[in-house]
Amino acid sequence: MTKRELFLRIEDLKLQLVAKYAPDKVILFGSAARDDDEINDVDLLIVKEDVPVLGAERIRQLYRLMDTDLPVDYLVYRPSEVAERLSLGDPFVTGVFKEGKVLYG
Repeated sequence: MTKRELFLRIEDLKLQLVAKYAPDKVILFGSAARDDDEINDVDLLIVKEDVPVLGAERIRQLYRLMDTDLPVDYLVYRPSEVAERLSLGDPFVTGVFKEGKVLYG
């Protein structure tokens, strides 16, 4: 698959997310966001208020809803969780917000 085809499929995935999951924000991060020569998977950080307490259930929800054969890793946080991690200087979440590409929100 060419990079152009990959990014068209990421756009399709984003449209599905917005329609089926109604997130507040979707951020692409990792190799796809950096436009690396080799992209093995698609990493998405999703911010949404109304999500299950358990992180694993948040992810299961998405895998059941999304219709894609792309290898996708989802991370789902509530806005308050993102704010807390950013205020604590969490290097991972801070890096996603600094270097990631906002696809929605």
